[in-house]
Amino acid sequence: MVTLKDVAKRAGVSVSTASYSINGSSLITKETKQKVLLAAKEIGYRTNGPAKNLKEKKTNIIGLFLSGFTGPFFTDMMEGIQDVVIQNGYELMVYASDDNHRLLVERYVDGAIILNHHMEDSFLKAIADEKLPCVVLDREIKTPFINHVLLPNEQGSAMAVRYLLEKGHNRIGYMAGSRESYDGEMRLKGFKTEMKKYNRSFSRKDLLRADFTESSGYLAMSQYIEKRTQDVPTAFICANDEMAMGAIRAIKEKNLKIPDDIAIVGFDDIYVSKHFSPSITTIKVPRKEWGTIAAQSLFKMMDSTYDAETMEAVSVELMSRTSG
Repeated sequence: MVTLKDVAKRAGVSVSTASYSINGSSLITKETKQKVLLAAKEIGYRTNGPAKNLKEKKTNIIGLFLSGFTGPFFTDMMEGIQDVVIQNGYELMVYASDDNHRLLVERYVDGAIILNHHMEDSFLKAIADEKLPCVVLDREIKTPFINHVLLPNEQGSAMAVRYLLEKGHNRIGYMAGSRESYDGEMRLKGFKTEMKKYNRSFSRKDLLRADFTESSGYLAMSQYIEKRTQDVPTAFICANDEMAMGAIRAIKEKNLKIPDDIAIVGFDDIYVSKHFSPSITTIKVPRKEWGTIAAQSLFKMMDSTYDAETMEAVSVELMSRTSG
């Protein structure tokens, strides 16, 4: 039987360091943790306790690992995942934190769907294998044991740019979210690419940063207008609808009209978008379909004979309303 001492020897560390690494201790550096986890995987180490026999035994549990539940975006996606998981006779466990490594290392789940930027690519590559396939939703990794199912973020931003250009807007600003967000940065990339494609200049002064919340969108837009007074774009694209709602509130407070003075286009088409005042022109993301496709992709990796009826790519749609 492979022991912790064997893992430590393979990784070139002490037994205590190997133990701390496998249990996700914050006292150990990421580099050392990854080295230990890779060594454990290479020699087939499994910890003692409830998970010790998981090499031969299944848990019938699928793990969904999130960075957090902030905002209304995740509910539909989780519903799509849960539907597929239940249909296949499994249970879904949802974990939201920045430290769920132990649950993967000790194989408490048979497969994992990951939307958690705290988990490093190198860690996922180290733990994923034929016994633990993974699907990632927030990065591009393609290995035999890791698949990615991504939103067409760049395509959605391109739609928004073309829509505003057709409306006669030449100077278009952009409100981005956190740089840690893969989806957010891909939306920004799509915006810049499409503006360049149509030979429209984009000034860095017209790039606002918020954190995907309504309050942050309000603050960013309010400060921007105060600083620029009347020197503002005639339209803004926001990387999600919540920031768009905050931006709209700030614009209205400055006695500017939407869309006459500044048009706003959001992204995601959350439920409240069509009921907001004004209703938000936005890019509709089929969140439940995204979850469904992600779960189907995972089961296909777990069983090569699995037949998914709708393994199509996720698509987006522009919803034209009164804000734009």
